[in-house]
Amino acid sequence: MSVEKVTEARTLKIKTSLARQMAQPGGRTIADVERRANERLERHRDDVMTTIAGTITELELAAAAAAPGTEPQIYTLASSLLNTAGFFDTGPLYDAGYSLCDVADRMQTSGAWNWPTVGVHVQAMRLILTAGCKADATTDALLLGLRSVAAKTRQDG
Repeated sequence: MSVEKVTEARTLKIKTSLARQMAQPGGRTIADVERRANERLERHRDDVMTTIAGTITELELAAAAAAPGTEPQIYTLASSLLNTAGFFDTGPLYDAGYSLCDVADRMQTSGAWNWPTVGVHVQAMRLILTAGCKADATTDALLLGLRSVAAKTRQDG
């Protein structure tokens, strides 16, 4: 007869240096880290707003030319504006840019391009940027008008 030897499994907890460091008191709070990141980001606001103004100028030129074949450029520029504006609280400017992306995409897909619709969006974005991207009664009215234009584009497409 054979005798089996039974052994018990043991688990060992290994503490890494990172786990030891994280267990120590001190460090930064999440609120402090967020505040510091926002402060660093805010240092770039003026440069970003200059870039956004340049993109709006490019949109104005493209809309004024209304040249066949430049339609895809409108969506590209508007989405570039959104990518940049999304880092800051640009409120109504972001909303207007999003609306332009939406209508440009719909017009491109349907093949029914409407340059005045693009022009209205670009003018609204210029006004919003010039007013400091603040949400107020004027920008609310502009966005309401853009929603109306976008709804018309959806109906026509």
